[in-house]
Amino acid sequence: MDVAREAREILPPDLRADGFSNTAYNLGVDLGHVDAHAKLAEIIAGRMDVLAFAAQFSKSRKLTDDDMRGLIAKMGKWLLRGPLEGHEIVAFRGISTTVASAGGGFEEAVRYVIEAMLQSPRFMYRIENQRGDGTAWPTSGYELASRLSYALWGAAPDKELMRAAEKGELYERAEVEAQVRRMLEDPRAIEHSARFLHEWLDLDRLDYLRPNKARFPQWDARLAADMREETLAFFKDVVWERKRPLAELLNAQVTYATPRLARHYGLEVRGGEGMARYDLSGTPARGGLLTQGSVLTIGGDEASMVTRGLFVLRDLLRGGVGDPPPDVDTTPVPAKPGLSHRGAAETRIADASCGGCHVKFEPLAFGLEKFDGLGAYHEVDEHGNKLRDDGSIQFPGGGAPIVYNNSAELMDLLAGSERVQESLTWKVAQFTLGRPLTAGDAPALEEIHTASMAGGGTYTSLITAIVMSDLVRMIQTEARQ
Repeated sequence: MDVAREAREILPPDLRADGFSNTAYNLGVDLGHVDAHAKLAEIIAGRMDVLAFAAQFSKSRKLTDDDMRGLIAKMGKWLLRGPLEGHEIVAFRGISTTVASAGGGFEEAVRYVIEAMLQSPRFMYRIENQRGDGTAWPTSGYELASRLSYALWGAAPDKELMRAAEKGELYERAEVEAQVRRMLEDPRAIEHSARFLHEWLDLDRLDYLRPNKARFPQWDARLAADMREETLAFFKDVVWERKRPLAELLNAQVTYATPRLARHYGLEVRGGEGMARYDLSGTPARGGLLTQGSVLTIGGDEASMVTRGLFVLRDLLRGGVGDPPPDVDTTPVPAKPGLSHRGAAETRIADASCGGCHVKFEPLAFGLEKFDGLGAYHEVDEHGNKLRDDGSIQFPGGGAPIVYNNSAELMDLLAGSERVQESLTWKVAQFTLGRPLTAGDAPALEEIHTASMAGGGTYTSLITAIVMSDLVRMIQTEARQ
C-alpha cells in the first residue's frame, strides 16, 4: 500500500545531523510525530482489506480469547518484526475485547488492532535486547533480520528473512551471506543505495536553491531537477550497471543529461527530451561527481572556494578544520574588485589571520575554478580573468603535495587515493548504521575496507563487508551499574 504522498504531507520532516537525515540521535518522536503516526495508521487501516490480511494469519473470524490471541500473536510478529511478549498480546487483546463489548464485529476489532500496532513503539523503533553487561554478543535472529533489511533496503524484513530468523538460520554466517546476496539482487537495494547518495550530497538542497536571476536567468526548477536526476542516473550507471569501484564516482567519464542540462553544460545535445547517456572521454574537463551541477552548486552564486574546498576536505579527505580562536580577527579580507575566485582565495590565504586555516581547504577547490556557481564551464570570468584549473593537493599522511595540471588530473588523483577510498567506506558505513562513527569503530572499519577492496571496491562488496562485520552482527552496550 503506497501512502508516500500522505506521509510526506503529514509527517514532520527528518532533519539532517552529521551529514545524514537518518542519524539515530536526531530522530526523536514528539507530539507532532505521534499525531502524524495516528493519522497515517488510520489511513492505512481504513484502506486495507482487513479480512484478507487477517486470513494470512488465521482462518478464524471469532472474537473469542483464544482465537484473537492466536491472530494477534501471528499478525503482530509480522507487523512488529518479531515475536510478541505475553503482556503485548494482552494489551492488543484488550482492544478487541472493548470492541466486542460495545457490539462491534471481527472486522472492526482487527482494524483497530492493526491501527494500534502501526502506532506502537515496536513499529516506530527497531527495539533490541539490551543486556547491559558491557560485553558483545550476537544479535538475535529477528534483530539481525531487521538490521539486514534496513541496511540493504531501508525497509522491513520480507517473508524469507522472517522465515530464516524463525528457523534460527541467521546464526550461521553462510546463511547470512546467502541472504545478503539474495537481497542485493532486489531492486530495493538499488533504490536504498541511491538514497545514500541523495543524503550524502544533500540533493534536496536543489529544491531550495534561489540563485540571482540577473546573473543566472537560465535557472529554474526543471534545471534543478535535471541536475539531481543526472547525479542519480550517473550513480546507478557506475555502481549497478557497470559495477565499477565506488571511487570511480569521482572520475568516470560519463554522465546523463536532458537537452536542457546538456546545453547548460555546453555539451552537444543528443537524444530526445529525456535523459541521455553522454560519453565524456572527449570532454576531459567534465567527469565525476565534483563536475556535476548538483555538487558544484554548494558554492552558491559566487562559486565559493571556501564551501567547495571544505566539501573536499571533510567528505573526501576525512579532514577537518577547527573554528578560529576567539581572539583572532575574523573580518573577511577585502578583495580587490575584479579578482578571480582563485585570486580572492590567494588573498585570504596570504593574510596572517586567515591563511593558517584557509590554506588547508581553499586550494582543494582550485581545480574547480572554471565552473561557475551553477556548474557551467568558462575559460574566462566576467571580469576578463583567464581561469585556471591547475594546482596541487596534499593527502593526509601522504607526504609532499602532488601537482596536477587540470581538473581531470585532480579527479584521477582523488579517485586513486587510498584516503578517499577509505572516506567513502566511512560514509557508506555511517549511513548504513544510522549513527556517527567514532574512533572505537576504526578497527572494524579498517577490516571492512580491506574486505571491500579485496572484492573490487564496489558498492556491493562494501555493503556486504559492512553487514557481515561485527558492527551489524553484534550488539554491544556499556555496562550498567
